[in-house]
Amino acid sequence: MTMKTAKRIILCDDTEIEKVSQKAKKHKLGIEIQSFYDPSFCEDFKQIKLHQNLIKRIELLSFHAPFGDLCPGSFDPMVRSVAKNRFELGYDIAKKLGVSHMVFHIGYVPGTGPIKRWSSRCINFWNEFLEGKSEMQFYIENMLEYDPEMLLTVIEGLDKKNVKVCLDLGHAHCYSKTNVLNWIKILKDKIGYVHIHDNNGEKDEHLGIGKGNIPMVEALTLLNKYAPNSIWAIEAKVEDMEETIKWLKTNNFL
Repeated sequence: MTMKTAKRIILCDDTEIEKVSQKAKKHKLGIEIQSFYDPSFCEDFKQIKLHQNLIKRIELLSFHAPFGDLCPGSFDPMVRSVAKNRFELGYDIAKKLGVSHMVFHIGYVPGTGPIKRWSSRCINFWNEFLEGKSEMQFYIENMLEYDPEMLLTVIEGLDKKNVKVCLDLGHAHCYSKTNVLNWIKILKDKIGYVHIHDNNGEKDEHLGIGKGNIPMVEALTLLNKYAPNSIWAIEAKVEDMEETIKWLKTNNFL
């Protein structure tokens, strides 16, 4: 089994930057900043300053962009405009924090429109948003989709070196109709970033590894095979992080 290098594993702070930044420094891991998914935080200078201070000496930094009710593939241009506004707001904060990796939700809700048209609009949206932003790595995350095909279509349609998939294993397991292992086999090296957490296949629980029924050894082994350079982001609850880090070490993934 191939060991994953610690430099490519990070902790998602679950909006608890003070607690998780300490854990990141303790284990010499990176961190994904998540508080600014709430747009109101993006306009709070004190929060920006707090985060700047707490992430000092953490080498690998990632940022989760706003996502609530945002739909970059909507047929309504006003809705797409709101999504772009919020994405730009997050991007500005990420730059202030010195972050080089950003995660965005795909924003598609199954059954709300033809997938082919939605994907086409989404590709156009991202091409416009990404103009002049080559200095950062971007990842588009699965959420409610039943299978990985649409996300693959968008990533291939963009065909940009700095845009890849953020595969959320928990979302794929509880929301989709496709086995999580097949998500990895289909997306392969298009995966550049992974949210790692467990659940029991019914709802998004953000459990530590082993507390749900995702076949995690098989999934992480496949990720090492198909996407060996991907960043792994532990998105378990803060109280489950230490146990999850221990599991990764015990199973030679860290």
